[in-house]
Amino acid sequence: MEEWRIPLTILIVVIISTSGFWLLFYKWLIRNREKIHGRPFEYLFFLLLFFAGYWTTWISSGAFKGPQFVTRFSLVVACIISSLFAGYFHYIKEMHS
Repeated sequence: MEEWRIPLTILIVVIISTSGFWLLFYKWLIRNREKIHGRPFEYLFFLLLFFAGYWTTWISSGAFKGPQFVTRFSLVVACIISSLFAGYFHYIKEMHS
């Protein structure tokens, strides 16, 4: 169980820090909505989904076992959380010009 403590801690820290970053960024966006030009969140949404798919393929190759898998999976989780926020900003909140 000792070998799982660090990877699970990394996963939890990644989830909390990624969500915290996007929530703080959302507060900034609400105050500075007029400064956003173009469609940055649409591009960011698809870019992050691409990275999540790439890393999912990479960790699914079977090269990583156990704790190593969880550490690599945290990259996928960070990309998925970020793409959900970017998609929310673009498609639901319509933060673009």
